Amino acid sequence: MLRMSVTWRALMSLIGFMKYSVVGRFFGAFGRAYEHSRTAAVTDRLLGADAKMTERSLFARIYGAVARWISRVGAAMRPATERSLVCRFWRWLQQSAIVRLLFGHSTRRLLVVMFALYLPIDWALREFSPVAALATTWDELFLAFGFAYAVFQRMLAPEDERPRVTPLDTLILAFCGLGVLLTVMTAADGLRIGISGLRAVVQYMLWFFVLTRIMRDDGDVKAFVAAFVGVGLLTALHGIAQYVLGVEIPEHWVSQAEVGVRSRAFSIFGSPNVMGSFMVMSAPLCASYAYRAATAWRRALAWIGVLIIALACLVTFSRGAWLGFAVMVAAFAWLRDKRLFALVALALGFAVMVPDVVNRITFLFTDEFRHASQFGGRAGRWREGMRLLETVDPLFGYGLGRFGGAVAMQNQVNRHLSYFYLDNYYMKTLIEMGYLGLVGYIVLLVGTIWVGLRAVYRTKNTEFSAVACALLAGMVGVLVHCYTENIFEVPYMNAYFWGMAAVLVWLGFIRKGNKNEG
Repeated sequence: MLRMSVTWRALMSLIGFMKYSVVGRFFGAFGRAYEHSRTAAVTDRLLGADAKMTERSLFARIYGAVARWISRVGAAMRPATERSLVCRFWRWLQQSAIVRLLFGHSTRRLLVVMFALYLPIDWALREFSPVAALATTWDELFLAFGFAYAVFQRMLAPEDERPRVTPLDTLILAFCGLGVLLTVMTAADGLRIGISGLRAVVQYMLWFFVLTRIMRDDGDVKAFVAAFVGVGLLTALHGIAQYVLGVEIPEHWVSQAEVGVRSRAFSIFGSPNVMGSFMVMSAPLCASYAYRAATAWRRALAWIGVLIIALACLVTFSRGAWLGFAVMVAAFAWLRDKRLFALVALALGFAVMVPDVVNRITFLFTDEFRHASQFGGRAGRWREGMRLLETVDPLFGYGLGRFGGAVAMQNQVNRHLSYFYLDNYYMKTLIEMGYLGLVGYIVLLVGTIWVGLRAVYRTKNTEFSAVACALLAGMVGVLVHCYTENIFEVPYMNAYFWGMAAVLVWLGFIRKGNKNEG
């Protein structure tokens, strides 16, 4: 009898440990999230097609009997579980100062701001870190910490708190799954390079899940926007100073046939194209302050900031960034303030009076440009990429990390190929992932823009309406720029895009107080 009593208490302690352990809370949190997911909704619809038949089925009767037995056993064991040492420790931990410190307002806000400062942190570590490994792995460590924080935050939340499920979750996870499938199917010479290529594509998408789960209030959004705009303004001023001082640039940044372009701004980005794309993201967020400012002088400061960022984009002399900026302004004007179309016309009139800008644009229509593009330029690179795709199965591609991007440039496993950046992220996706991967990626991006439009509509009558429009406009502008550059090959640009998508979705679908539905 004594042995049975000891065994019973040990069993109760084990059950209590599993329920309140990291593993138990982890799977419990995701189990509750499943109840509100699209997968559960689709399953309920399928099984509910004939409710009476489903209820009479053998599976339903067996499941019901097992569920009732488990419920009775659980009810009998609950008192012993609640009194167990592990359970009492977990309740104490939830109310402890450690948990309040780690998962309080300040720590969460710090994570959001650190993400907005992704660029300067990355630059500082790569330039000044005494430990080389830290400069190359800090972003993975930061992402892992963000994930752990989000998971533990969910585990510590009350059990009756509704889990967060967003319309983009399924699309992102489906594309990640497609990437894994294509990596396995095309890994003829091993998985190492394929996994590296897959990581470069999908790793930074995971920031979407982290930010949508850890953000809690309007202050997080305001902190993100303020830090992001601050980085944009500082780098814009730095880039303008570079142009004014005539900082020397590599010769290949400007064709020899383009006279007059003596310098190009690149700030801490190392590339004028990437800097221009970041300006496309920053400008609309800076403009959003003009629509939220309470006084005229604050609105004036916001518009001055926009002009500084626009000027910085101009002196990058990145034609792709100019195109992205124009599309961004048009999108913001259409979403938020159609009077800005007049401002666009005025800006274009000013631009055509700048000789360097005119030379850069008119060069597109010269024989020299066509020759340079066909032989060694973008058109020639795209043609070589399509030729390579014809040598493999076009449906599945050449393999992630094997051509057109940073991973391929670092490895160069095929001695018979001439490696280079394709300068078109969609073309790079096509070559590496085939038509199946490209269609999957386009579906993901179209779904992201559609969900973004819904978020803009749902925030229409809130103080964050201009912020939502700015986020979506900046994302659209960068997607346009990706047609002429591998923008998402730069880690912080990829992370920023999905981070902006996360903030936009949080505003539209998670934030409380939105009036519209759609």
